[in-house]
Amino acid sequence: MLNLIIFGSPGAGKGTQAKKLAQQFNLKHVSSGEILRRAIKSNRLDKKISTYLDAGKLVPDTLIITLMTKRLEKLLGKVNLIFDGYPRTLKQAKMLDEIFQEKNIKPALVISLDLENNIALQRILDRSKNSNRSDDILKVIKKRLKIYEKTTAPILKYYEQNKRLIKIDGRANIDKVNEEILIKIKKRL
Repeated sequence: MLNLIIFGSPGAGKGTQAKKLAQQFNLKHVSSGEILRRAIKSNRLDKKISTYLDAGKLVPDTLIITLMTKRLEKLLGKVNLIFDGYPRTLKQAKMLDEIFQEKNIKPALVISLDLENNIALQRILDRSKNSNRSDDILKVIKKRLKIYEKTTAPILKYYEQNKRLIKIDGRANIDKVNEEILIKIKKRL
């Protein structure tokens, strides 16, 4: 059973690669951003979540863990998954590992799309021209990049220590990045 987690700063191409990998490996794409946007649309916790997202802040662990756990209860063990945008803190990463362990599921491989901030910033600015996402404003983008470096990136050390981390150069075009991911995943299977 193959489960994947895809990491990378905002603009690194996580969503794009997650969708491609979902098709290539028959995985269910689980996007924390999509789950949060769905919760906002359904008016569940909408103001709380919107406040964090609009400011470029991380949604608190208790809130995101609750939403993700509900989603995982429906999926884990039934389909293989690729996580995009989750976990974002060490607490979330350890909680996800505990859930996998409780269900006797092999821990997920972790793909890190490495990308310099200036390239990520340019990609997000380009994307925001064609997007209605409220979190794609320059000030918010810079804050998201700082939060990623400070809060999310250290989780990679945790996964590296557990020998589950696959590092990918995220600067190349979509197809080249995908090709490198496929080669490295197949070496681990």
